[in-house]
Amino acid sequence: MKKSILALAALALMAWGCSSSDDDPTQGEGLLGGTEARPAWQVPNFDNYEQTMTVAVVLQDTLQSYASAADLLCATIDEEVRGVAVPRLVDNRWRFVLTIASNEAGKAITLLYYCDELHRIFSVDWGTFDANTPPTGEGGLYQPAFVN
Repeated sequence: MKKSILALAALALMAWGCSSSDDDPTQGEGLLGGTEARPAWQVPNFDNYEQTMTVAVVLQDTLQSYASAADLLCATIDEEVRGVAVPRLVDNRWRFVLTIASNEAGKAITLLYYCDELHRIFSVDWGTFDANTPPTGEGGLYQPAFVN
């Protein structure tokens, strides 16, 4: 009986010591690879839209070491591709200059980042379309958190 209680206590202690982030491959520096193929996102025809906004997006620190020139960044509005960019290495940091098109201000934008080394697509609800957004700056708009 005592052995059973001790075994149960040991199991409970082990389970309590594991956090949910240990099981989440998007947590922290130990990102796991996936099996996703490089997406075929195409730059939209900007002539089909009334407005554009252009921003310089810096890849967050957690993903910088996995990034390469083979990566892609895609902006979608209502699940429709509205912008695609390839990265550039500037001052040892990967950046994307992303132009996004829309016919309507205030529409929600989702960013999709394809990491070629990890064969994974990360996504984040990013912000809303505003043609008056400055192209460069600081904070979540310019360095979105794809990984917590």
